[in-house]
Amino acid sequence: MYSLFKKEIKIFFGSLTGYLALLVFLLVAGLFLWVFPGNYNIPDNGYATLEGFFSLAPWLYLFLIPAITMRFIAEEKRSGTLEILLTRPLTDMKLIVAKFLAGLVLVTFSLIPALLWFLSVYLLGNPVGSIDTGATWGSFFGLYFLAAIYIAIGIFASSLTENQIISFILSMALSFVFYLGFDFIASSGVPYLLEQVFGWLSINNHYLSASRGVIDLRDAIYFGGMTFIFLWLTRAFLRKGKRSQKKFKINTLVILLVLTVVFIVSGNFLYRIDLTSDKRYSLSPVSAEMASELESPMEIELFLAGRLEPGLRKLQQEVLEKIAVLNAYSPANIRLKVTDPYAIGNTERREAFIAELMEKGIRATSFRQQTDQGVSTRLIFPGALIRYNGKEQAMNFLKYNPDFSHEANFNHSAETVEFELVYAFQKLMRSSRSTVSFLEGHGEADRYQVYDFAASLSEDFNINRIEVEGLATAPTETDILIVADPEEPFAERDKFYIDQFIMQGGKVIWLIDPVQVSLDSLSQGHTTMAFPRDLNLNDQLFRYGVRLNYNLLQDVDCARIRVNTAPPGNPPQFTLHPWYYSPLLVPADDHSLSRNLNRILTEFVSSVDTVSGNPDVTKDIILSTSPYARTVKAPSTVSLLNIDNPPARELFNESFLPVGVLLEGSFISVFRNRMLETLDIPYTQVIAESTPTKMVVIADGGMIVNPVDYSTNPPRVQELGQDRASGQVFGNREFLLNTVLYLNDDRGIMQLRTRTRQLRLLDKVRLREEKPFWQWINVLMPLILVGLWGILYNLLRRRRFSRS
Repeated sequence: MYSLFKKEIKIFFGSLTGYLALLVFLLVAGLFLWVFPGNYNIPDNGYATLEGFFSLAPWLYLFLIPAITMRFIAEEKRSGTLEILLTRPLTDMKLIVAKFLAGLVLVTFSLIPALLWFLSVYLLGNPVGSIDTGATWGSFFGLYFLAAIYIAIGIFASSLTENQIISFILSMALSFVFYLGFDFIASSGVPYLLEQVFGWLSINNHYLSASRGVIDLRDAIYFGGMTFIFLWLTRAFLRKGKRSQKKFKINTLVILLVLTVVFIVSGNFLYRIDLTSDKRYSLSPVSAEMASELESPMEIELFLAGRLEPGLRKLQQEVLEKIAVLNAYSPANIRLKVTDPYAIGNTERREAFIAELMEKGIRATSFRQQTDQGVSTRLIFPGALIRYNGKEQAMNFLKYNPDFSHEANFNHSAETVEFELVYAFQKLMRSSRSTVSFLEGHGEADRYQVYDFAASLSEDFNINRIEVEGLATAPTETDILIVADPEEPFAERDKFYIDQFIMQGGKVIWLIDPVQVSLDSLSQGHTTMAFPRDLNLNDQLFRYGVRLNYNLLQDVDCARIRVNTAPPGNPPQFTLHPWYYSPLLVPADDHSLSRNLNRILTEFVSSVDTVSGNPDVTKDIILSTSPYARTVKAPSTVSLLNIDNPPARELFNESFLPVGVLLEGSFISVFRNRMLETLDIPYTQVIAESTPTKMVVIADGGMIVNPVDYSTNPPRVQELGQDRASGQVFGNREFLLNTVLYLNDDRGIMQLRTRTRQLRLLDKVRLREEKPFWQWINVLMPLILVGLWGILYNLLRRRRFSRS
């Protein structure tokens, strides 16, 4: 075996054809990766990754590996040396395996110069070394798996003929059929069973995970099994009459049956090694548990398709990978269908289809693309429709935060893919919906003022408005209680009913304004007063672990207000000025409730403090100011004159003042050990300590209120969180929705939002200044290395033979 192995290596390196094949492979790969614009171009994509190479390599190997293997057996047959080999004390499989190992070594040699590309991306990273080394080496393993099948197919094709050209064409055609041919058949609308079979036979479906650094046991078994099948079938064409031998036929049949059983059984076992540094392709236990509860088939129709920019391609890969893993854990099949709306040729049908998608809740995003005719604008649909048991759920994957770059937004979108999928599963599988109640009776925001938020909630929750008496008679009919901007004091009896609702496990969102500011007075003049508002809730919230402060916060990071700066008697001229009493609050990025959310638009907001004393309650700050804020104690004067004479910059020296707090645990009743006779409530009815529950306290009641124009009938409601001056929509709605989802989450699904992926980018400045240098290095240097090796090898070989 070793002699045959050495023979193939020497013949390859001693022939001009082998070097030409290697040089063409490296030249084409280098040009596509570093020069030609497109999906594979590393500098243009801007990410510190070699994913472009691992996507391109299977296509280049369709030519390189057949060029390596075409002579392995065909040349032996043509020259007559095969008969001599078969008379040696060497089994047929040893002969075949020796040539197979030689093919693997030659493929390895073709990859050694490619390590220069890895080094280049490593050095160009921002910071240096930001490339995911574990994922890269895992992808090389995947490429070896793919090369192994290609080599086995090439050896099999070489055994069918004496002509090397025919062997090359057969090998290339068979490899293409197994790489993408079966995939095309599977997506052509064949019955579902055939779709599964052809999809499984496709090399591409097994290579996708491996090319991203995930070694899946099922994929490894596929690559190993299919490689062995082709090597075994090669035996049938080594010796004349071998195929007609009864023993060979029986052995072949037994091997195929055994491998079929192994393939089927392995499909039910999931064992994956995620070599990525942040384990971004591993599934969390709660996701696996949710997928295992699917009782009937599910269909996911993905509309993120067509020509996509690098960030969207990464998002698409993340979606495909997560769906594949969820399908592995599911007892019922999760069928994926990828639909490109622009693939519909008829314009009217395409426009009707796009309008239907938008009506169902799929949000379109406009992107500019470079085409042969110039720059064109095209709608992209980064969403999907999930169908399960006759129900349909729309979901959108792309998240947008104007404070982040495009790359950061794409990265955050990829981080939340698992959460979006699993949460959609939960909504489709649930048998009932939770109820969210808005409290009334204390001057809370009316139904028009919370209409925008309530409408968003109504997609997933039952919504009603309730007074305290209704909460007392049927506390279990409300899952989450929202106290939205009350203006009147709470009676002790009302406080008791809310307290006992909490003691029974109820969740509450408190949106309280500790300080009252008259906006009417401010609009009619330049000055108004800010007074403390006593709602008689201080003792109750203090017992739960929070204290609301009677102050107003000013922040350098604030919204702007339009002010008429024209002199008296002149036409109005409005200009934008900072309004420090309208801070743009920052959601905490280290908590699943508030991670990766846009800033929150507020006005006349106060601070909160946490209170120790109950070790069974954990407290997390989920909303705070910027690093440049200050407090103004109430009572105080609020004046528009501050716009012309703003406070000194050095006064804004308080950082991250807390405004919103999440409390979780077992709360102690504020009415424990209190005399309740005056309330006509027997002590025996008091629950002194709650079951584990949650609540959120926010020192701003206006956060949930959308502007309303009461002059129309019905009143006209504006969008929640929209800045009147700039028109920008801030993250109020999404933050409050996440708050409700978190309080209602008893399975830990919201924790999926804490998954992080490191953003790995190239240094754009260095690329702009040094791009030609890196292009020349990465295109020419691999060719020079191969050329120098060829010259050195042949010189040493000639010298050795001349001595002998």
